[in-house]
Amino acid sequence: MPFSSLLTPAIVAAYHAVTGLSVLLVPVLGGLGPAVAIVMFTAAVRLCLHPLNRAQMNSQLASQEQRTALAPAVQKLQRKYKKDPARAQRETLELYRANGVKLAPGIGLGLVQIPVFFVVYRLFVSPTIGGHHNGLLSDQLFGVGLGSHFRDAFSGSSALLGHVAVFAVLIAALAVLATWSSRRMRAGAAATAKLMALMPYLTVLSAVVLPLASGLYAATTTLWTLVERRRMTVPAAPAAPAA
Repeated sequence: MPFSSLLTPAIVAAYHAVTGLSVLLVPVLGGLGPAVAIVMFTAAVRLCLHPLNRAQMNSQLASQEQRTALAPAVQKLQRKYKKDPARAQRETLELYRANGVKLAPGIGLGLVQIPVFFVVYRLFVSPTIGGHHNGLLSDQLFGVGLGSHFRDAFSGSSALLGHVAVFAVLIAALAVLATWSSRRMRAGAAATAKLMALMPYLTVLSAVVLPLASGLYAATTTLWTLVERRRMTVPAAPAAPAA
C-alpha cells in the first residue's frame, strides 16, 4: 500500500479540521476566514509538535557542547594524522563514540514528524481529498483562489494585478523569513552550515510553483520555526543575587 494511502484518513481528518475552522471564522473575518484558518491550523500542528522539537534541539545542543569540549583532542588527531585524512576521520569518529557523542543528534525525532508534514502538505496542494474535491482550494484570499498558482496571473491576455499583488506580498514575506533563517544558519563556520544556509530560500521557490494555500502554510511554519528556535536557544537570565 502506498505511503500516501496509509495517511489518507489523517489527511481527511485534517481537511475537516481546517474547513470546520474556516466555517467558524468566515462570519467573523469574512473573506479572510479561510486563510486565517490555514494559519491557525498550521500553528496548532506546530504547537503539538513543540515537545518533539524541544527534545530534538536539546539533543543537538548537547552534542554541540560535547564536540566543543573534544575540539582540542580532535585537532591533536588531525595534526597527528595529517598525512592520512582517512585515518584521522576514523580516529575522530572513534573518539566521538567513546565519549558518547551522537553523530546525528535528534534525527529520530525529526523522522517522526515527517508523516505530519506530509499530511499538511497534501492538504494544501491536492485537488482531491479522500476521493472528493478539495473545497479548501476553492476559497479565496482578496479575490485570489487558495488553489491558484502565481503563473495563473499571466494565463490571459494581460496580467491580473490583484493576483500578482497577493503572491508578491507572500513571496516578499517568505524572502524576509528565508533571509532571517539563513543568517542564523551562517553563524556556523563549517562549509556544510554555509550550504544549508541556502535551503530556506526553497520556501520562496515553493510560493512561485505551488498553490497559494501551501505558500501561507510555508510562511506560517517558517515563522514558527524561527521563533521557536530563538526561544529555545536564548540563554536564561542569571538569577538575581539574594538580598
